[in-house]
Amino acid sequence: MTTPPSSPSPLPTLLLTEALLKLLGGTLFLLSPATILKNLMQPPYPDPSLSLIRSLGTQTLAFSVPLFLASTRRFRGPGVRRVVYWTLLAREGILAAGLLGQIVYLRYQEWCATREPESGVGKDVDVKALEEGRAGETAREARDRREERKILKRGLWLWVAELVPFVVGRIWILEMKPGWFD
Repeated sequence: MTTPPSSPSPLPTLLLTEALLKLLGGTLFLLSPATILKNLMQPPYPDPSLSLIRSLGTQTLAFSVPLFLASTRRFRGPGVRRVVYWTLLAREGILAAGLLGQIVYLRYQEWCATREPESGVGKDVDVKALEEGRAGETAREARDRREERKILKRGLWLWVAELVPFVVGRIWILEMKPGWFD
């Protein structure tokens, strides 16, 4: 009795597809950071924010390299592909945790702001702003900050939503499909 030939692993194709997506995404981050920042803040975008997004683009491009290598026959040992997968899972899992931490911190700031009295009794009045006729500006600045935090939170949630399928998929493949690494 002969055993049926085993079907080839889909992992090289998955690795190559993801490498191409990282190449495209990293290029977008690097060459058009405003496209990414529009989900996180309102224009004009400060130079440090543009620089940070470009730097993240270079990291994304760098992560495409091991994906390309692991997708080839030259690097098909199970250990190589498994290490690449664990490395990407670590990067994406830590990034998702960091983003969720930022969301929690923003929510905490909002909670603290609601516990402060709005005006009148118990609230220190910004006398200098009143004297300079800027009391209305202070209220507008507070509204602007609230709107900025709202946009930032939405953008962070979008980023988390983009990462979750990759994290879940990697865990599933590592735990449920170990034969794919052979």
